[in-house]
Amino acid sequence: MTKKINMHSAQQIAKLIREKRISRGLTLMELGGACGVHHSQLSRIEQGKVVFVSKNMEKICTFLQITPDVLDKEKGFPLISRVERIIASSKASERAIESLVTALEELTESQARNKQ
Repeated sequence: MTKKINMHSAQQIAKLIREKRISRGLTLMELGGACGVHHSQLSRIEQGKVVFVSKNMEKICTFLQITPDVLDKEKGFPLISRVERIIASSKASERAIESLVTALEELTESQARNKQ
């Protein structure tokens, strides 16, 4: 089953695949041959240009022993990274997040005062 992932996740997976391939001393052609994936497709995956988790990507991850949770859309990314991506996406997001953080700070301060 093919599943769409966001560009940030695609780049994270790409980086991990490339690092694991290089650490094993494999070329694109060698890894592609071992997984049954054409080296040109493997190259596109490593460049973060593939935004779908396909059978071929799963084959590569299985061969390199990359766990399936890495392929989950947002799992494993710290909250701050997710917030930074949202802020970078638009000025409106930045203002909304600023308002949210302010409200959370006020709530936290209110709860602290109530405990005293």
